[in-house]
Amino acid sequence: MKKELFYKTTIKGSLAEDDIAEFLNEYFKEKKLKDVAFLTGNEAGNLPRNKTGDIICRINGDSDLKIAIECKFDKSVKLGDIESKDVFTRKYDTAWSQLIESDANRASKVSIIVFDISLVDNSILRIFENVGYINSIGFIAIIDSQKGDYSNLAIAYMLARDIAVNAKSVDLDKDVLAMIVNRIIKDINEITNIKRLVEGNIENNKAILKQLEKSILLMEFNQDYLSKFLNDGTLTKKDLLDFYMGEDVKDKYKVIEKEINEF
Repeated sequence: MKKELFYKTTIKGSLAEDDIAEFLNEYFKEKKLKDVAFLTGNEAGNLPRNKTGDIICRINGDSDLKIAIECKFDKSVKLGDIESKDVFTRKYDTAWSQLIESDANRASKVSIIVFDISLVDNSILRIFENVGYINSIGFIAIIDSQKGDYSNLAIAYMLARDIAVNAKSVDLDKDVLAMIVNRIIKDINEITNIKRLVEGNIENNKAILKQLEKSILLMEFNQDYLSKFLNDGTLTKKDLLDFYMGEDVKDKYKVIEKEINEF
């Protein structure tokens, strides 16, 4: 029901914002941070009638030290890098525009835009598979809300937090910063991909084990009925029914399947 609601109704955006804010506040508690995430709702920011920047995170509760988070569960939002920007076309939201707008509207130090893996344009996914950093613009985090996986957001937030906390007292060389952050993200992406491969292998091995166990059970089952037939010279109608239905095999397999799934 939750999945149907998420994909088929117009309220998926607000549902996403609620879940993300809740995740962040739980994450802050777990990491013993004094940061606070709150929804901006219908509240306009510094720009007239502009509500961009769905979530504001106050670092250590400081209202002047903020990270703005925009949630865009919308496949129509493209990357929109400045090199491909045509100023004469009709205005539309892009990852770049929403990051810049969030910073301006919420007076934040750093901004993050969050996409869901099932609702993100390929122009973004091709470049930023998990977490991305656009120099002087902000972070992109791709989550999987249906699996409850917000780990990429946590990574993006902690990187953004480091920048926000240190930028006020250190004169940063932005090119060096971009190089370091992108190297960190590259390593994180490699680790994430390895983790997915391992998880995929685990699931594949489970499937192989299940198929082997099925085959073993069926061989034993068929052998029992062959022995019975050779000894008796016939099978009763009840025997034939049991042989056809194979309920005994199903019951035994359920126990084995449960054990395999618990590996």
